[in-house]
Formats: sequence, structure tokens, C-alpha cells
Amino acid sequence: MESTLHQQISAMKQSLLDEGFVDGHFVELELLEDGDNLHFTEEIITLFFTDSACLIVDVEKELNNDPIDYSKVDKILHQFKGSSSSVGANRVGLQGTKLRESCKDGDVEGWKAALKQLKKEHATLKEKLDTYFQLVKQLGSEKKTVPHPNEGQVDMLAKNQLTKMAITEDEKVEFGHKEDMVKKGTGKEPGKVVTEEEAVKVVSDEESVQMLAK
Repeated sequence: MESTLHQQISAMKQSLLDEGFVDGHFVELELLEDGDNLHFTEEIITLFFTDSACLIVDVEKELNNDPIDYSKVDKILHQFKGSSSSVGANRVGLQGTKLRESCKDGDVEGWKAALKQLKKEHATLKEKLDTYFQLVKQLGSEKKTVPHPNEGQVDMLAKNQLTKMAITEDEKVEFGHKEDMVKKGTGKEPGKVVTEEEAVKVVSDEESVQMLAK
């Protein structure tokens, strides 16, 4: 019988999907985990928050310049969009897009409001995912073999998300790109990052296809 803690984890993930905090890309990350790397998703998400926080600081710094170089702002927000999309940070990514559009329009009041909301969405997502991964770790401490939160039947919404997001040639996972996942100047690359080739290989693995087909 499924443990109460396991049910809590599944319910929380479903809530994150229902409320749009994350999308199917987050589910894909979890499907890449195996017995050799049970904390793969957490490592990637931690790296994302480190990188994206630096990008937000960079954007704010540029927007405080006089005059503002909107081309630099756009370049940073383009990188932010790619980083958010790759880990399934849906609402954060959407807010980043709103900020980018306001900057393109030169709408000062608009980008000020959008930047404030972006910081809020970023902090909220981090808090929710910190809680989520704490539960996953707690589950792992209760058993010698950690049952993955996706073990068994994948919930219907998550399965629909994955079905809609079948990876095409131009939509391969970009975890191996250092410029997307590591902020230059940090001194080293935190966490373990898989290469694009490794990620695509796992996603296309027969077992993953069979899981999605059920």
C-alpha cells in the first residue's frame, strides 16, 4: 500500500502542476532519475535557482542604469527564458516573458511591476520546491530503497503534459549547455549536469516510452 508520505509527495506535485508553477518539463526531469542518481532533479533545480537569481540581479542592475541598454536586458531575459523552460518553471518563465515585453515597449511602469512580480514568483517557487524535495528526502530516509515519487501509475495530468511535450529534434533537453545552467564568474560548476546526448538518450529509452504509453 502506498505510504502516506508518498501520497503527500504525489499530491504536492499534482498541485504544482495544477497551479501552473511547473509543467511537463519538470516531470521529465524526474523521469530521468534512476537508482544511481535519486537526487538528479533536485540538483538541476538547485542549479537553476542559483543561476536564475543571478540573472534577475543582472536585469535589475541594467534597468537601474541611465540610460537603460534594453538590448542587454533582452539578452539576459532570453537566457532566463531558456533556463526556466528547461526545468519546467512555468510561472516564473511566463513572468520573465512579461518583463521582457514591457522592456521592449519601453514601458517603465510596466517593467517595474513585472520585475517585482518576477521576484515574487521566483521566491514562491523556490519555497514550494524546497518543501517538495524535503518530503522526497524524508521518504528516502524511511526506506533503504527510495521509491521514486513517480513510481507506479503516473497521474493523468502529468501524463497528458508529457504526451503533449513529445521531444522533437529542435526541442531536445539542454542541460549540458554551460551558458544556460552556470552563471559565469561563480568559480565552479555546482551540482552534476548531464550532457544533452545523455539526457536525450535516457528520455528516448524504451522503458520511458513504455511508461508514457500506459
